[in-house]
Amino acid sequence: MLAKRLCGLGILLFLISFSALKTTASAEPLPDIKDIRRFAEDVMIGAKPGAHLVKWLSPPSVRLETLIAGPRDAAGKAVPIPAETPEAYYDDLRDHIKSLSAESGLTIRLMPRDIGAGGDIVITIVHRTLMAQVPFPGVPARTLSELLGPGRCFFLIWPGRDWQIQKARIVINSILEDEHINHCLLEELTQSLGLPNDSDRLRPSVFNESARLTRLSDLDRILIRTLYDPAISAGMTLGTFRNTAETVISRNILAAD
Repeated sequence: MLAKRLCGLGILLFLISFSALKTTASAEPLPDIKDIRRFAEDVMIGAKPGAHLVKWLSPPSVRLETLIAGPRDAAGKAVPIPAETPEAYYDDLRDHIKSLSAESGLTIRLMPRDIGAGGDIVITIVHRTLMAQVPFPGVPARTLSELLGPGRCFFLIWPGRDWQIQKARIVINSILEDEHINHCLLEELTQSLGLPNDSDRLRPSVFNESARLTRLSDLDRILIRTLYDPAISAGMTLGTFRNTAETVISRNILAAD
């Protein structure tokens, strides 16, 4: 589910991400170029009228944090407080950032462990009962309720009027198994780069909800390279993207070999 809301000077895009069957990103023959192009359209833009392609124009920094229940406030609600993030999650995130940097050409930077502030992309690992207390500026209560419903992991991205992504937030349920958290780190971080939609058109892919991948598939790599190819601009509509995409995809299939 993809939706858009005006949020201050930017536009808020959000997607609820589900995780299902566990698979690996084993090599499989690539689909036809036209099928990859249709898959890219699904994932990058979608079919909603007025939808535009979004991307980072400068490399984002990533901050990972863990929150736990602290003292209760006057209303009796537990206040989230920082806790130490397991080193294993940082190891997984470093691997994903390395892969995504290589494919996108962005020099994505992981901030120091539990630094407590900053970051263009903030990843919060927190118990399901505390998710609603993570700050989501400009997000309507009804929208937030829909996002929190599955209680697994989701992301939000805020692009400006030039369709350049300005910031993103990822939230992951801390009670998930470690491998599931690793999958969420990969899926949500990949989608927060400007590939916000899921699609069941092709697999294996982090964008296909039937898979719970912990590394990028060849298909994923091609889509990321296509999005960050110089010929693909932030703000493209479905029509303008379609006119250019197959040539760019062909070039990036060769680059991914």
